[in-house]
Amino acid sequence: MDHSLPLLLLVDLPRQTATTVTAELAATAEVLLSTAEDVPARTGGTPGLRRPTVVVLGETVTAPVGVVHSLRPHPADLAVVVTTTPATEDKLAVLPLLFSSDVVRRVAGGETAQRMTHMVSELLRRLTRRQAHAAAQAAAQQRLSSGISIDRQLGRRLLGQFLTQAPIGVLMLDGDSMIAWNRRAAHVLDLTEPDSVRRPVTDLFPEDQRTALHHHLTTPGQRRDAEPDAVFERVRGDGTSQALRMAVRQVLDTEGRSRTLVLTEDVTDRLHAQRRLAERTSHALLTAEVAAAMTAPGPLDERLHRCVRAATDRLGADRVCIWNLNARGELVHAICTEDDDESPGISCETAQRALAHQVVAARRPYLDVPPRTGSHADRLTNDRGLFTGFPLVSGGELLGVLSLTTRLALPATVLATLENIADQIAVGTQQDRLFNRLSEATRALERPLLPPRLPELRGFDLAARYAPFSKGLHIGGDFYDAFTAPDGRHVLVLGDVCGKGPDAAAITGLVRHTLWAAAQHTSDPDHVLSLINNALRRQKTPFCTLVYVVIDATCTPARLQIASAGHPAPLLRRANGDTAPLETRGTLLGVLETSHHPVTEVELRPGDTLVLYTDGFTEGAGAVDQRGPEDLAAVVASLPPADEPAPAENVATALLDDAHRWWGERLRDDLAVLALTATAIHDPPGSVR
Repeated sequence: MDHSLPLLLLVDLPRQTATTVTAELAATAEVLLSTAEDVPARTGGTPGLRRPTVVVLGETVTAPVGVVHSLRPHPADLAVVVTTTPATEDKLAVLPLLFSSDVVRRVAGGETAQRMTHMVSELLRRLTRRQAHAAAQAAAQQRLSSGISIDRQLGRRLLGQFLTQAPIGVLMLDGDSMIAWNRRAAHVLDLTEPDSVRRPVTDLFPEDQRTALHHHLTTPGQRRDAEPDAVFERVRGDGTSQALRMAVRQVLDTEGRSRTLVLTEDVTDRLHAQRRLAERTSHALLTAEVAAAMTAPGPLDERLHRCVRAATDRLGADRVCIWNLNARGELVHAICTEDDDESPGISCETAQRALAHQVVAARRPYLDVPPRTGSHADRLTNDRGLFTGFPLVSGGELLGVLSLTTRLALPATVLATLENIADQIAVGTQQDRLFNRLSEATRALERPLLPPRLPELRGFDLAARYAPFSKGLHIGGDFYDAFTAPDGRHVLVLGDVCGKGPDAAAITGLVRHTLWAAAQHTSDPDHVLSLINNALRRQKTPFCTLVYVVIDATCTPARLQIASAGHPAPLLRRANGDTAPLETRGTLLGVLETSHHPVTEVELRPGDTLVLYTDGFTEGAGAVDQRGPEDLAAVVASLPPADEPAPAENVATALLDDAHRWWGERLRDDLAVLALTATAIHDPPGSVR
């Protein structure tokens, strides 16, 4: 029996499997066949202090969960492998909840002996390694505690050979005075004998860090504000900077006196790498914030203010400003981060305008650096501080200047980041200016597409609502008009030109002006629509749909002539609320050489309302979830009686609100609606009431 080897107990395993496992592992473990009743006696002892043992339970073991509990598995010295069968699978499912895979594993009964051998071998190796590691730790601790000294190097008697030869710097302090150190500490801190003996360790660090270091060394661990392994920086004798991680532990020396043991590690390279990473991350975040601000919607001034605030916060600057060049080429202070003590722009105007002019004159970055003072030379003491400016250039055009003032020295990486965000601000500013110019052009194109105001028709309430699909540079194809023709009849028209943008605007203008000019001769629908059809075909434009209404107010009730050119059917709402689409048919305008547009005549009595609308109300999301005229008629029928104030306005507003509720974000078309309500009895000209 060899107790130097780990123990492997095979419990009720099939003979062939046990033979295979024994043959494979006999050289690395003492293998014994056992029964479930004998296993507890062979694995007794204190968990964690027992002989490394692996127990393999065969599939015939009854109550395997109870056996595992009785063995008290422990990651340091005992692991169990349990063979499962379909009959015990459910019961053994609780094992992973009770024990980690380090101490209890399951293997299916159908697995090969080689698979089981591999699993057992892995567990044996793990237990052996853990036991060896624990033994090494115990030996090192015992050696450290013994205080054995084998030579006379300073500190070795107090530190012991283990810490003397450690690859990390070790200092022993009496109060805050150094009384012992190892070779590594002498190299890291430039310590010499006997000059450094009894020298306060705080003397090795600059004055601005001594108070914090003294507090770190003398405060008990549970009340120490800094991290247990705080980092302190100093300047070495050769003038290079150094960062040291210092961990403080209270120990007893060989004579039983309380000492402070300080483990010191040079982390200069690591700290510099962390700072470079943090700096790159901060600069990347700044670049992302500026990009997000310049591409966000909203006024340009608000977006520029977000940019200068982000630059101030990320770079620790005192002030970041943006200067614009106006149309006369004059430099104008536009945006800056406000100082609490000064009104925005005052300091910039008095102290920085001349420097910003130098950036404009040179059209390249300008850096004005006052002298540095202090051993570290990382802060500028001049009241003015450092100034740097970058031209805002986009498409070869100088738009302004981005300037920054700070009392901190700026490395080249910061200057590169500032140049990058200056480019982003310039591009965003240029795009905003271009957008404003295009918006003005769009508004100029849109103005002639709709009447400046609706006429007042005696005896009628007339209302129109128009909602383009998108704002800004979008020019819709929907239009409407209302006027009184020379023959005394009123004309209403609402249409939709195929297409969007400037081309659609040109066609809309052609239709409206042709319609108005034709109606100056006669407002007859056949005459007017034929001329529009000929004008569109002559220009070879896309088609147009519209509904044309002529109102004869000399009759009582008023008579309407309605002609449709491929347009959605108008709605007629009677005074009692009954609403239905009108039967109107007609060919598209601009398609056929000869157009045909039958006229539908209806009477409009007091309280009745005629509703014209574009196909955005029925096909607002394209082919998805379309609506019919009957659906819109139901919406109009549900409205209050027409005797309320502004009945036509109520109908137009209700239809527009319903369309936005129905389509929501799916809406992809313009919406235009024109409503006419008869409000009084119309007397023929010359009649006396």
